[in-house]
Amino acid sequence: MRDLHAKAPSFTDLRPYKDVTTTGPAVGFPVYPDLVERLLANKTQPDPEGVVPHALATCAAYAYAGTPENADPQTLAMIMARLGLEENRCRVFEQRVSALYIASAAYLLQDKDRRVVILCYRGTQPEDIISILTDADVRPETLRVDLGGERYDVHAGFYRNMRASRYLVMQALERALRGESVNPDEQGTVGEGMEALYITGHSLGGAMAALMGVVLTHEPRYAAVAERLKAVYTFGQPMLGGPEFAAACQRACDARGVHVLRDRLIRYIYDRDVVPSLPPRPVGPYAPFGREFHYRRDRGIVDGALTLAADALIEALSLPGDLLGGRLRATAGRRAKGVGRALADLVRGPGRKPGWVEVRDPAPRYPQMDSLAGLAVVAPLAFFAARLALTRGVPFAYSFEDHGPGHYVNALAPPGVMSEYGDIR
Repeated sequence: MRDLHAKAPSFTDLRPYKDVTTTGPAVGFPVYPDLVERLLANKTQPDPEGVVPHALATCAAYAYAGTPENADPQTLAMIMARLGLEENRCRVFEQRVSALYIASAAYLLQDKDRRVVILCYRGTQPEDIISILTDADVRPETLRVDLGGERYDVHAGFYRNMRASRYLVMQALERALRGESVNPDEQGTVGEGMEALYITGHSLGGAMAALMGVVLTHEPRYAAVAERLKAVYTFGQPMLGGPEFAAACQRACDARGVHVLRDRLIRYIYDRDVVPSLPPRPVGPYAPFGREFHYRRDRGIVDGALTLAADALIEALSLPGDLLGGRLRATAGRRAKGVGRALADLVRGPGRKPGWVEVRDPAPRYPQMDSLAGLAVVAPLAFFAARLALTRGVPFAYSFEDHGPGHYVNALAPPGVMSEYGDIR
């Protein structure tokens, strides 16, 4: 286990070529001068002005800094200082056990007044075979928390990676509750302690964030920390468990009587991102929970027709397997609904503006992938097609390209806001 920590720069240090003695509004960083106050505010989730989702998406994206075996808390601390967490403390717990498919990194960011903490889990490193195998480890493992008197099976790889750092994370959060620094080298207390906790992550990191939300919500010994939990924000998050587990999460309340996992677990899905549809149905039924926000790019009639063609390709590739496995009747209804959604998109497409839309029940959620064809053929094909000018606009049903964390950061940025690099988008 590697335990690293860093301190972020001040706003003055972030503006080395600005005259800090002049009066008037500051030029340059931070992106959000009132970010701490926004994180503390008792507003509904998600933040209606879009600041919190954008800040947390940026945090989740820069959690990938470093290499698969060397996390980089200094970079994440600096980026979050640019956004508005001046002189924050950043600590990371990183554990790697290749034989067990563990490649886990959990970051804790604490503002300088120790009122806000962000717990951010790193996602799947593209160049790291162990973290990729973690995603593929779909064997069920029993979740060791009580959900309405029952215990449920969840994705083994996600659960194992969350547990790898859980106790160290909880020890650091207990320090934060007392007003102590998450950096163990700093002594003493400041203020009244942690008032607001957010949990976030992209991809595998989003899965671990959601599982930590489940654990915090239902472990009585963690009640003091859970009372400070404002929300869980995930980006491109895969599903964690079966329909029964998802339904239990939707029903459950924490010690405050709050439906955290139903109302404050916010899942963002960018366009045709393949990962939220995983694991695919052949490995078992999975279902989402929480609130789902889906971003759709603007598409015309031609694009809609190409989408139908791509969906038909998946059907053709998966039909033999359905016939051999006797699953044709079971999947027919789901696929008919899928065709209906595609046709509805085709009709509405020319007049619909791009942007984020919440998917509310009884509207269909982002569906679980019905076959391995979408994962093995269509999503990789879409990834490579995006790199060629001739095929870049083809709207494949699933795409690895749309899973990139940068898409979430850019799509969630409020209009006209400065980027983490200091330029206007």
